[in-house]
Amino acid sequence: MIKLSDVKVRPQYRTRVRYRLVVLEYAWEHGPAAAGRHYGLSARTIRRWRKRWRRGGVEGLVPSYPRHRARRVSPAAVELIRHARQEFGYGAARTRLWLQRVHGIRLAMGTIQRVFRDMGLARLRRTRKREPRQMKLFEKAEPGESIQVDVKYVQIAGRWAFQYTALDDCTRFRVLRLYRRLHHRSSLAFHKGAEQTARSEV
Repeated sequence: MIKLSDVKVRPQYRTRVRYRLVVLEYAWEHGPAAAGRHYGLSARTIRRWRKRWRRGGVEGLVPSYPRHRARRVSPAAVELIRHARQEFGYGAARTRLWLQRVHGIRLAMGTIQRVFRDMGLARLRRTRKREPRQMKLFEKAEPGESIQVDVKYVQIAGRWAFQYTALDDCTRFRVLRLYRRLHHRSSLAFHKGAEQTARSEV
């Protein structure tokens, strides 16, 4: 049997040719039917490979695919892809989602990109991602004009507590207190304490 190293085979086909040689070697020992059951192939395919090997050696086992395969995408899907690009300005990713969600058509992104390329449609330019706008803090002219109050659940030294926070929108002065329970008494106590603290600071 001819070795693969004795013949120049393009790198993209070496794995397939090597696999076909292994299948043929098994077929010569056990027969095409047994080889088909062992490798999950039809005996007809194995006999065709054997005939090609006898006619052209290892080079005969190199896959001979047509230069341009017939497209399996339906004309209706091609027209929808054209519509998505020309009317909506969608790329391959958004076109794929649009076809799947709106029309129930499942196509791979690579297939959609090939359709774009065959139509001669130009690639979309990458748009710059919008920078998130900085959140503007509340600013007031007079102290005590606007105060933000927040309550959250925190863990300190292995124990849980409710943290009350008051923030003055003018001075940015902050008051924090911890309470064991979230209760209206805790809220009233925090309000009174925060008011006294703010007056003492002023």
